[in-house]
Amino acid sequence: MNEAEIEPKLLNLWKKAQLAREQRNWEYVVNLALPVVKAYPTFMEARMMVRLAEGEIAKTAKKGLFGGGGSMSFSFKGTNKDPLEAIWDLEENVFQKDPFNVKANLQFYELGLKAGLPDLAVLGLETIRAGHPENTKIAHQLAEHYMAHELPEKAAEVYRLIVKQDPRDMVAIKGEKDAAARTSILRQGWQGGDFRSTMKDSAEQNKLELLNKQGMTRDQMEALLAELYIDYNQDNSNLTTVKNIAGVLEKMEEFEQALVYYNWAYTLNPSDVAMQRKIELLTDKVQDLKIVALERDIEASPDAPDVEQRRADLAEIKRQRGMKAVEEAKQRVERNPTDKAYRFDLGQAYFNGGMFGEAIPELQQARQNPNLRIKALLMLGKCFEKKNMNDLAVNAFSDAVKDIAVMDNTKKELLYDLSMVYEKTGQKELYLESLKEIYNFDYGFKDVAKRVEASYQ
Repeated sequence: MNEAEIEPKLLNLWKKAQLAREQRNWEYVVNLALPVVKAYPTFMEARMMVRLAEGEIAKTAKKGLFGGGGSMSFSFKGTNKDPLEAIWDLEENVFQKDPFNVKANLQFYELGLKAGLPDLAVLGLETIRAGHPENTKIAHQLAEHYMAHELPEKAAEVYRLIVKQDPRDMVAIKGEKDAAARTSILRQGWQGGDFRSTMKDSAEQNKLELLNKQGMTRDQMEALLAELYIDYNQDNSNLTTVKNIAGVLEKMEEFEQALVYYNWAYTLNPSDVAMQRKIELLTDKVQDLKIVALERDIEASPDAPDVEQRRADLAEIKRQRGMKAVEEAKQRVERNPTDKAYRFDLGQAYFNGGMFGEAIPELQQARQNPNLRIKALLMLGKCFEKKNMNDLAVNAFSDAVKDIAVMDNTKKELLYDLSMVYEKTGQKELYLESLKEIYNFDYGFKDVAKRVEASYQ
């Protein structure tokens, strides 16, 4: 099924879940998307999003990544239930706490097969592989599943990972060769040599050519995407297909939808560091675009009925961006504690997030770097001013002004900020003196001319 088939009330939840995923608010994703999964058990996009979110929560909490049966035990009582109802019991009672539980995911797999839904069933084995990459027994079972369902290319990939982990695993070595041979047979249309298989192989070749083509038109990309969705509906765990869909969507600038598939690709192959970085960069891009769009909408319609909700959404996205920037900057500082450039980045991240007290010690260290001194002092002065420590703000701005010989934009900014502090503290003469320095060089800088000329009236 697809998004168009969801009833309006649940569609609204699904849209909110997608927004929460972009903001990496994983607990909110689970809460919003689970009702959609319950209503539409075969809507794999929602189920995959839930599993991704649950996995991220588990990793953050450092749970659910143990060998054996998982980090918690469970008693399954759904043997007499409809398979999909029993699967929901697992979703509700086990996976929210322990998404990588081996026994529960094996039960999920068996129930999916019992329901006649192998594409759904395999999510159980793939989830175990994501949480327990060392469990080669499950990996063998996964590869056998793919072979049994005529997905030898996927099986070969799994066997290859097993051999990489255990080069002496003769079963996996043979399995990879058999899967590669089977893939070749299917691609070349040797099995039976019928017209349909030959046409399928030709279509695959056309898709590969389009994927590698530069400067595709919108119509070509939409046609290619339609073909890829057919492949995806047949096997939603084929990593190559998932990545190709994501890539085409990105080229079409459908960034939010591209993220859904990039995230699923990363779930299928959690060791792909490049994919993880890709997701981070694209998430930032999506949020940047959303910020610009929200700011534009708010400015264009300040009296709209939902303007307060838009302002709240904007503030939340900016807060999430700020927290993420802080965490990334902190990690760089932890790896390179003596690098003043990383200290400045962390101070700037704190400042942008409104954490002025936390920013001050980082910027004080950063100003020891001659190349960063002016920038650090400028931001340091702003921090002091925000905390109403106006004398310290004056000192920081003044020190920076002395270090700049020419009247460039940085010096103008410093003098302007200095004048604002003087005005705030009632030091009118010093306020005007700072503004006049700018006025003498740049009449059009901010509102300097208006302020200076008003003093003569």
